[in-house]
Amino acid sequence: MGGLISEVADEVARERDTLRYSAFISYNHKDRAWAAWLHGKLERYRLPDTVVGRAVAWGVLETRLAPVFQDREELAASTDLASSVRQALKEAANLIVICSTNGAQSRWVNEEVREFVALGRRSQIQCLIVPEAEHPAAPLLPEAQLFPPALLELGIEPLAADARPSGDGRQAAFLKLVAGLIGVRYDELRQREQARRQKRLVLLASAALAGFLLMSALAAFAFISRAEAVRERDLARQKTITAQRTTDFVKNLFRLADPSEAKGNSITVREVLDRGARQIEGELSGEPDTKAELVSTLSEVYMGLGAYRQADGLIRRSLSLPVRSGETRARQLAALGASLALQGNYQEAIATYRRAAVYMPDGEKVRDPVLLSQIQIGQAESLAALEQYGQAWPLIRQAFGRDLAREGPTGQSVARALEAGGFTAQMEGDFSRSRALYTRALAIRRQQGNLHPKVSENLGELGTIAYLAGDAASAEQYWRQALARDQQVLGPDHPDSAATLNNLGRVLLEQRKLPGALQLLNRSANIYLAQRNEEHDDLAFIFANVGLARAALGDRSSGERYLRRALDIAELHEHPALAPIMTDLADLRCKAGGYAEGLALLERAAPIMAETYPHDPWRSAWVVNTRGACLVARGDVSAGSRLLQASAPAVLKRWPDATLYGSEVKQRLAASRRAQRR
Repeated sequence: MGGLISEVADEVARERDTLRYSAFISYNHKDRAWAAWLHGKLERYRLPDTVVGRAVAWGVLETRLAPVFQDREELAASTDLASSVRQALKEAANLIVICSTNGAQSRWVNEEVREFVALGRRSQIQCLIVPEAEHPAAPLLPEAQLFPPALLELGIEPLAADARPSGDGRQAAFLKLVAGLIGVRYDELRQREQARRQKRLVLLASAALAGFLLMSALAAFAFISRAEAVRERDLARQKTITAQRTTDFVKNLFRLADPSEAKGNSITVREVLDRGARQIEGELSGEPDTKAELVSTLSEVYMGLGAYRQADGLIRRSLSLPVRSGETRARQLAALGASLALQGNYQEAIATYRRAAVYMPDGEKVRDPVLLSQIQIGQAESLAALEQYGQAWPLIRQAFGRDLAREGPTGQSVARALEAGGFTAQMEGDFSRSRALYTRALAIRRQQGNLHPKVSENLGELGTIAYLAGDAASAEQYWRQALARDQQVLGPDHPDSAATLNNLGRVLLEQRKLPGALQLLNRSANIYLAQRNEEHDDLAFIFANVGLARAALGDRSSGERYLRRALDIAELHEHPALAPIMTDLADLRCKAGGYAEGLALLERAAPIMAETYPHDPWRSAWVVNTRGACLVARGDVSAGSRLLQASAPAVLKRWPDATLYGSEVKQRLAASRRAQRR
């Protein structure tokens, strides 16, 4: 008896050591938004002190759950689960299935259920029923049509939480899932959440009062600054009306924060903001200028929260307002320009910023001098993104000079101009100048506190400069600092985190730490796709990295699919990554036997690579090396071997044997030697 207990205990301990994830989220890509919501909420959730220290399947509970695995993409057409997904299922303590008609019809959701059951964990499956992604208001379907057939076939009756409004609702469904993950009663978590909510309501009500006072003061200041005597009476009247409207708006906006109005619901900043957006769009139709100013501010706040699509829609709809003030129209257009730039539509952004500048009044008539600098800096950064540096620098210098005279050397607008200069210098390839400008900007931002959002952004840019200069170790340190701050201040799913996640994933990829790299890269892609245009130029980098990671893990079909998506975006934007993407795609095509296409891609890539990276000899050598490997695989061993031998030293000088590129070169040389002996 004692020996059997000991064996069972040893087996439990061994399994616990292999579990990395508290849960694996299985879902169809059409339910991506629900999966992303659940993933972020699980990883942010703070466990009650009463459960910390308890033993669970993956170890001992701390204040947060162990990482949650989320794989957004449907798998490529193949006969089995991808190896990376199979491994993640093996390392997950629980399986959470997003249940809808989409999930029920998904082959891969069903395969993931079967695989998890085969691991002996059928009792650790939970279901989250969600509204239909395409028809959220459609009549409710019976659960049998929403559960994956694999659950029913295997006779599993999992714990089901219903996030639909007619069911448990989002919050209650979420708490039910958490209770199942950690093995406690739902009521225990619900009661603790109610106590926490009351504290939040008190804080939010206090913040509402502070916001009310601040916005009222700003509204009064904006109108007092008008100096034209002939319009004093009209301005005073307008000031009173606008201040009153602002006061009413703020009071109504935060009414939900009042415990007597909340009716037991959990409140987030985003929910309060959404409430305000709905409210303002239906009011103040007789006061278009006041409404336009408020909408512009709400749009900028949405952008700050990373909700780019909501910001864009809000500001676009406001442009139909018949505003009378040129400066108000300029503010609207500046917000639209910022939204266009965030989506990667740089040409449209430049044209929009130029329209905004036309509406700006001259000299002393300007109420907000920061707005003109904002317009010029936004236009300059979009010009720099299109490599039009000669037009960008004069705008940056004008804004910097004006802001320096008004705010002094430590002003926030001064820091913004320095950051625009750092970005432009980085795009030009002047890393020394870029580093100096970003370092100055960072010093100013840190005076506002280390948690200022721009601190992490500047750290990230300094990491990029270090990486481009060949110092990957320093780059990784900068990026990890930036990511830690972003996740603390902005949350794990903010778009500002996406670039840093991609950069860190790339470093891990180059070190051949493939599962960790792919997890970071998938998160980066998910965040971008949730809030940005699917043809955003940054996705060329991200999709290319995801493709390389998947291919390196053995899923070449999926890797090729991502690289083709990356190539389409790179060609659309004439992206600097165009030639590297062509080269990596050519490598996969040759490995799959598509020699003609692979060699044609390399023929196109060679001159582009030489022109784009004239000071990085390893890059052109990589094209030659890939061509050599393709020729050897095709059977032209002699010519291919000569190219491999000629190009290998330049690549290996930059990349040691243990890295992604170094190990690939070594493998190619070994394959060449084997082919020569045959």
